[in-house]
Amino acid sequence: MTKSRQTFSIRETAEILVPDKLGRTSYFFSFSLIVIMFGLITILLSRLPRVIPLYFTLPWGEGRLAVRPMLYLLPIVSTLFLVFNLFLGRISEKLSPLLPRVLAVSSAVVAFMMFIALVGIVQSLVL
Repeated sequence: MTKSRQTFSIRETAEILVPDKLGRTSYFFSFSLIVIMFGLITILLSRLPRVIPLYFTLPWGEGRLAVRPMLYLLPIVSTLFLVFNLFLGRISEKLSPLLPRVLAVSSAVVAFMMFIALVGIVQSLVL
């Protein structure tokens, strides 16, 4: 009797979860930016001032400021958006082949926008 060993393969799991190559590339890009954002915030958190400008839609002044740990909202929102789009894309792939691609690319766009916002905030405070 021979035992077959099953090993976990991230590549096979990714291909099962997101069969489209564009979708996998977009989600990988999103995930990479989210990891970079978490790392950047963790490294620079102690160097930033006690309050940072975060709420850009509010009027100029103290209303725009938030405490340093609130900077983690950027990658957290990106992560939630990525997970929600991945789930929604997986459900809707039977309905339309285009919708999962659009959701994957939109996840990458949102993650990139959050990354640019983070870089802008850090640049304005550190430099």
